[in-house]
Amino acid sequence: MNETGLQFSVLASGSTGNAVYVQAGASRILIDAGVGIRQLQSAFRHIGISMDHLDAVIVTHEHSDHVKGLASLLRKFSVPIYTSQGTWHKIATFWRDEEQVTAQIIQADVPFSLGEFVLEPFALSHDAEEPLGFCIRNGGKKLVLATDLGYVSDRIRTLAYGADAYILEANHDLELLRTGPYPWHLKRRILGDKGHLSNDSAGDFLCDVVTDKTESVFLAHLSQENNRPELAQRRVSEAMANLPKAIENRLGIRLTYPDHPTPLMTPSGVAVNTNLSM
Repeated sequence: MNETGLQFSVLASGSTGNAVYVQAGASRILIDAGVGIRQLQSAFRHIGISMDHLDAVIVTHEHSDHVKGLASLLRKFSVPIYTSQGTWHKIATFWRDEEQVTAQIIQADVPFSLGEFVLEPFALSHDAEEPLGFCIRNGGKKLVLATDLGYVSDRIRTLAYGADAYILEANHDLELLRTGPYPWHLKRRILGDKGHLSNDSAGDFLCDVVTDKTESVFLAHLSQENNRPELAQRRVSEAMANLPKAIENRLGIRLTYPDHPTPLMTPSGVAVNTNLSM
């Protein structure tokens, strides 16, 4: 494999399933396996990467849209798992006793090295046992992955400041959610501090953390019922209109998809293969 800097693809994103692939040099990691094994394999083929050489699977939390394909993946490929103690407590029952699957336990605010990466987990406000987001560093580049968070804490703002690229939740439009068909208890969950980030909140967060170093933003975990891709893109862009023009004009606000991957990208938003177009 050729030596490369930080590259990534959002293989799937949304309420139906989530998975993110990140590589640098000879290191290859998958964050979440929330879609079936066939969709995962198809996504990897699309970006021209073999799943045979994964170094690790990192699990952010136990909800099905992040772990749906995990058991099948680990039965097919021998890959170590990295996750929090709380998440592991919830997913350890996925495997039969004789399969002897164990996890490397990680925790918020304790950075760790994995191949050519340094990962810094941070705690998320979400209704899961011990959910984590990540700052992923390699060669002076920083990628921030933050989805499934009801609100953005000061700690997250500090850690996320000045990243080269963000994969950030823009789950719902407030008006679509409030007037939509969901029952009130579910709307209240989504809107609460342990729910999901709205388009407007995502834009406000980005205003606090992007700098002249930031090159791209990928909007993730869009609700198919309570959001629209073009609406998320517009709302986030509008919220960021007060940024210095040099940053606003350069910054790419990109979408992610539930049923197909983004191209394999550098933090600057350049596709490293041409199998897919944005």
